[in-house]
Amino acid sequence: MRLSFIIVEHSEIDIYIATEQIRRLLGDAVVETFLTAEAAMDHIILGKAPAADRRLILLDLMMPGIDGANFITLFEALPRRIKDNYRIVIVTSSMNKTDRERHRKRRYVEMIIEKPLTIDKLKSLLAQINFEAD
Repeated sequence: MRLSFIIVEHSEIDIYIATEQIRRLLGDAVVETFLTAEAAMDHIILGKAPAADRRLILLDLMMPGIDGANFITLFEALPRRIKDNYRIVIVTSSMNKTDRERHRKRRYVEMIIEKPLTIDKLKSLLAQINFEAD
């Protein structure tokens, strides 16, 4: 099974950490990074994501411009043929329980992970989506 990641994060250090953890655990996973939600959304709408059995969007909630919550709202409005190819994983430093519960209930949100993304958190995510790392 092939896995690809789209990282939507305004912090370059958080992008680096997430990318390195993914590559350490899944050397052959495709990782694409975007500093803005707008750029990631354009990429998804234009169908530029690589072919994969599973596509995960690692999404920061607190970003300038379109934030993570608005990204999810825009994503949910996409045609089903596009959005059914993805699952969203929120990666956030926000400890706001109300926000977490609200987003956890959204259909395309697979789970919420607290920053920073670690190998253990990544393994937990992969187990939840029934994908085992070699």
